[in-house]
Amino acid sequence: MHDVVGLAEERKVDHLSTDEVRDALRAMSATQAAKIEAITRWFSRKCNVPAEDLRQEAFKRLLSGSRRFPRGAELTVIVSGTIRSLASEEIEAIRAGRRKVLPPAGSGDGVDLPDPAPSPEQLLSSSRDDARVLAAIESLIADDEELQILVEGICDHMRGRQLEELLNVDAKGLAAIRKRLRRKLQTALPGGWEQ
Repeated sequence: MHDVVGLAEERKVDHLSTDEVRDALRAMSATQAAKIEAITRWFSRKCNVPAEDLRQEAFKRLLSGSRRFPRGAELTVIVSGTIRSLASEEIEAIRAGRRKVLPPAGSGDGVDLPDPAPSPEQLLSSSRDDARVLAAIESLIADDEELQILVEGICDHMRGRQLEELLNVDAKGLAAIRKRLRRKLQTALPGGWEQ
């Protein structure tokens, strides 16, 4: 019986108080903020929730204590995990039909919503079906957060040092992550995208 209690105590993780979470968020570095921003944009596209709303809700849950922050954990890992959970909840709600249907833009029943269709400039800016390619890549790297962040950075036209800062790695670490992405893509699509 005593051993069972000892195991339960070992599994118990010490969490930050809401005041400590507030201090950690206030002390966030520019690199951490950029990484959280990139992660938020990535998940925002997946669940159709504005990035600002996802980030705000993640902070709200951490500050209220409804999402716990283990002591000693990396801030970006905890915030990105919270954002991932929020996006998953939203995707599940959409699939289950639990989201309110908004009136169409210009119907007079509410505020005119922006047209979600791509602009003519966006349509002409790409010579190939980027959505199809990105969807294929997203499904291949769904289980690897580092690769997701790398792809997001590349899509945001980041290169070299910017990607290193985003991923919190040096040049050698970035090369290793890029190589992992390249291998994953080559293994999944040995004949290229046009197969």
